[in-house]
Amino acid sequence: MTLNVPSLVAEGIVHSRDTRRILDGVSLAVMPGKFLAVIGPNGAGKTTLLSVLSGLFKADDGRVMLNGREISGYSPAERARHCAVMRQDNARPSGMTVLEAVELGRLAHGAADDARPLAREMLRQMDLSDLADRDCSRLSGGEWQRVAFARTVVQISGGETAAVLLLDEPVSNLDPLHQHQLLGEARRLAQAGHGVLAILHDLNLTAHYADEVALLAAGRLHSSGPASEIMQPAILSQIYGCRITEIRDGGRRALVSLPLPSVG
Repeated sequence: MTLNVPSLVAEGIVHSRDTRRILDGVSLAVMPGKFLAVIGPNGAGKTTLLSVLSGLFKADDGRVMLNGREISGYSPAERARHCAVMRQDNARPSGMTVLEAVELGRLAHGAADDARPLAREMLRQMDLSDLADRDCSRLSGGEWQRVAFARTVVQISGGETAAVLLLDEPVSNLDPLHQHQLLGEARRLAQAGHGVLAILHDLNLTAHYADEVALLAAGRLHSSGPASEIMQPAILSQIYGCRITEIRDGGRRALVSLPLPSVG
């Protein structure tokens, strides 16, 4: 796929739940070779947007295009080969080993002979090899999150064309070391030509790993562009409603949130 042609495009997405409009005309593009982070306060519509992008929810207005075709035109198996989704609510299957759970990522590819070697390699990359034979129901929340990521990556591995990876808060249960490990792997996938979209809350991780950032607020796209342009204290302080400042340690930049001064 040509790197300047979007892999996944949202055009004017509108989505309501009950009588409340969750998304109001949101447009963005996931480019091959790029890591796009979607950030914003709680209730901004981030997870709903991911559900619309993946085809789980249908937009009230607007459309989603995957590799130049409307996403609704794909069969579930065909869509899964081109777009893999890691959701927050991935349930841990009881009676299934970690290795078997990761192999499930190849289901969309039929009777794939490469399922086991791909699964073992991904477990190795995610430092999970020692858990290969453990029942998934016995994993901690953080361990399962890493397994779910491994399964999602296996789903798009070995394809003839670049794919899209959609990650909904993929590091929410992880310690700092494994946060960097998982997002580093996601960034390597982007550098290999895949398009990656991740919903993130940690502003420092966003600034460090994202190539591009889409900032949502109250269901609308407030701003989007290169991470260096969006991850600015003035912009973030306005949207998040608290003081966000910048500190530097040598050549490294970090964003710190501070409470607003008390009143009275």
